Amino acid sequence: MKNRTPKAIRIETFLVGRPWNNLLIVRITADNGLTGLGEGTMQWQAKTVETAVVTLFRRYVIGNSVFEIERLVQAMYRNEYARGGPVLNSAIAAIEMALWDICGKHLGRPVHDLLGGRVRDSMPAYANGWTGAGKDPDDLHGAAREVVAQGFTALKFDPFWALGRDPATADIRRGMEKVAVVRDAVGPDVDILVDGHGRFSIGTAIDVGRRLADYDVYWFEEPVDPENAQALAKVGRSIPVRLATGERCYSRYHVPQLLAASEVAILQPDPIQVGGILESRKIAAIADSAYVTVSFHSPFGPVATAAALQIDACTTNVWKQESFSAFDVPWRQQLVRNCPMPNDGSYAISSEPGLGGIELNDEVAREHPYREEGLESMWQENGGMTAWLDTLM
Repeated sequence: MKNRTPKAIRIETFLVGRPWNNLLIVRITADNGLTGLGEGTMQWQAKTVETAVVTLFRRYVIGNSVFEIERLVQAMYRNEYARGGPVLNSAIAAIEMALWDICGKHLGRPVHDLLGGRVRDSMPAYANGWTGAGKDPDDLHGAAREVVAQGFTALKFDPFWALGRDPATADIRRGMEKVAVVRDAVGPDVDILVDGHGRFSIGTAIDVGRRLADYDVYWFEEPVDPENAQALAKVGRSIPVRLATGERCYSRYHVPQLLAASEVAILQPDPIQVGGILESRKIAAIADSAYVTVSFHSPFGPVATAAALQIDACTTNVWKQESFSAFDVPWRQQLVRNCPMPNDGSYAISSEPGLGGIELNDEVAREHPYREEGLESMWQENGGMTAWLDTLM
C-alpha cells in the first residue's frame, strides 16, 4: 500500500527518567501501520510539553496526511496564538519529527534525502557532559585526556558552574585555572568551548571573554542572558573569542535581529525548542545568508540526536554536532534501536529510512519512569550532575 498516503491516527507519549532531566519521546502511528518517533524533551517541563503534544495532535494532526508537515506545523504554531515559546515549540517539534520519520519509512529513504540530500557522510562532534566526577584539577585533566582519546577534537564545559552575575575575583581565577588545566591536557590542536549559561553581567562577561583568549578558547557561549541582543552585542564587540548563542532563540523570526545586533559567530538553534526539523533548516539558511555558522544544540535524548544528524547531513553551513551521547546514562543505547553514537569523535550519517531506522524499546522506557527529582540546577554547587555521575563510576 505504498502508493496510498498514510494518515496519522494515534499518538503515544513516553516520559523517560534520567537523573538530570526527563526525556519526552513521542510515537505516532499511521493508518498503514507505520510508526514514527519524535522528541519533545525540555529542561524541567517534560510533563507540560507532554500535555501540549497530546492537545496539538488531537486539534490539528489526527486524520491528516503525514506528508502535510508544513501545513500542520503552521496550524499548530499560528492557530494557538500564544506562540513562539519553548513549551509549544517543543510539542510541535516532537510531532513534526515523528511525521518526518513516518514519511521516510513510507518512502524507504532517510529524511535528509527528502530535504535535498546529504552534503557529508559523517558529522564531527564535540563532547559535552564529559566532566563527570572532575572535582579537582587532576580529575579534570584526566577526564579531558580521555575525551581526546575517544577521538573528539573539541570539547565544551562550564568552568564557572554555580556562579552568579558578578562573582568574586577569586572565583573567576579558579574558573580560569580549570580552563588552563583542560588546555594543558588536550594540547594546542583541540578546540575548547566555554559555556557561560547566561550567568554573567556585561562587565564580567567581557572580563572573562578577554581572559579566555589566553587559552585559545574557540567560543564563549551565552556569556550573558540571551534575551537581550544589545547586551550580547556589547560583549561580542569587546572580546577576542567567538561569541556563540541561540539555544534559547525559539523562532526564525528572532534570528535576523539576533544576527544584526549581537555579532554572533556561531548560532546554536535547538531543533526541539525551535519547533522541529524544517524550522531548523530555515534558521540555518537565514544564518548562512549572514555568513554565520550553525551548530545545533542537542543535549537531550537519542531521538533528538537522530533528528539533528538528519539536519546536519543536508546543511552546508554547520560546524560540529553537540554530543552528550558517550557520557549519558549507560542504557541510552538500549532505549532506541539504531541509537546514534559517535565513533572516533564523529557520527556516521545513517542511510536507514526515516530518522535513521530508530525504533523505541518500550521495555527500557518503562524501566526508567519519570523522576520528579530529575532536575539539574546550574546555580547549585556542582549543578547536581557531578553527584549523579559519581553514582555511575
